[in-house]
Amino acid sequence: MRLVMQTGLCLFIVWFGLLAIGAVNGGEAAREAAFAGFSSETATAAGRSIVSENIAAGEGNLTLLNQLADSSTEVVQAADKVKPIVYLTFDDGPSELTKQVLAILKREGVKGTFFMLGKEVKRYPTIAKQVVLEGHAIGNHSYDHVYADLYSSFGTFAKQIMDTDDAIYKAMGVRTNLVRAPGGTFGNFDKGYFDALAKAGYIVNDWNVDSGDSTRLNVPASEIISTVEGSRLSSKVVVLMHDSSIHGESVKALPEVIAFFKKKGYQFAVLTDQVKPIQFRLAESIKWKRPKVTEAQKQTLVQYMARTRKVVEAPNPQSVVVHAGDYEIDFAPADYQMSNGTIEVPLRQLVTGLKGIIRLDVSNGIVEAMVNNQSVSWTAAEVGGSGHSFPSRVMVPLRDTLQQFDYRISKITVTTDKREIWADSISI
Repeated sequence: MRLVMQTGLCLFIVWFGLLAIGAVNGGEAAREAAFAGFSSETATAAGRSIVSENIAAGEGNLTLLNQLADSSTEVVQAADKVKPIVYLTFDDGPSELTKQVLAILKREGVKGTFFMLGKEVKRYPTIAKQVVLEGHAIGNHSYDHVYADLYSSFGTFAKQIMDTDDAIYKAMGVRTNLVRAPGGTFGNFDKGYFDALAKAGYIVNDWNVDSGDSTRLNVPASEIISTVEGSRLSSKVVVLMHDSSIHGESVKALPEVIAFFKKKGYQFAVLTDQVKPIQFRLAESIKWKRPKVTEAQKQTLVQYMARTRKVVEAPNPQSVVVHAGDYEIDFAPADYQMSNGTIEVPLRQLVTGLKGIIRLDVSNGIVEAMVNNQSVSWTAAEVGGSGHSFPSRVMVPLRDTLQQFDYRISKITVTTDKREIWADSISI
């Protein structure tokens, strides 16, 4: 028994030692201190001294393991039955380098998530749109990345999020609820920031593997690769990388980073509203002196979301029964939703009830349904997804979809517990 305990203790010590070696430092904060408030060109010249000052002050020394809100995730084992997932994320773009990143991702058959700056979206709208067209996910990374402005007042932070939201929509025609705080949330966010963004419906994403490409300027590709390979991995990995104009070495490292995770058996995916975010824990004290988030600031963001997002009404107590030709389809109150006065139902349940066929093309981000000899398709973005990723339940407007399947609504009756809809086939 003593021998077993001694052996276990030795293994624990060895594991702990490896963990200490493999932990990735909080390089984002150090690199972004040089970036914040400077253009790329100015940062190149001024970055070294600023980075040194911040490291001396201790801002670059905290490990990701200590920052994460939940660091108890099990280390990946080769025998795991469920394939682990890796989310590659790229911050600070778009830039000319983004095109090279996209080319690599396409060649490798991999999708990523791009957290974009509003000012760069305005500067490179065509590249930004290319990211969406190639099936990648988009996130909001503030407008200009200037720490002193973002973290001196939540009102300023919220305005940058809204301005970037609008810039993304103008350039790409999509809205995103995904947000990443410049420098990460640790030491920058307090509870007020988290609560206000959550109340508005934004989802804050940090990371649990830092590629180290931002610990200083011009980190060589070999070091980036080594840092990723030396990181502690879990069954769900969110990798932090960058695609701004000063991150050419990150582009060089990307193929090896992808190869590393493929060799480890990971599947690649994009972040969506349905993915539980990785978040850093609240720091005991933040780096900034600022007033508390006010109720008025919270409401400004909530009202913005209400104006720019589809409003989903409270669940209706009635069931919905659709009589379409010879078919009858029952939707329980929990099965459908009212959105801006329109009934939306699960596509699969509707198509199945109409004895149709449904096909999901994940590689191209398209779902197709065949009913009544009519073929109708939707992109992931059209049904609330992002890139090529679909929401957990694909919802479609009932009236419009029936019409596309050549059914015309002829009669509707409503009682306290049931809403019945009759639709006639108009196929020839």
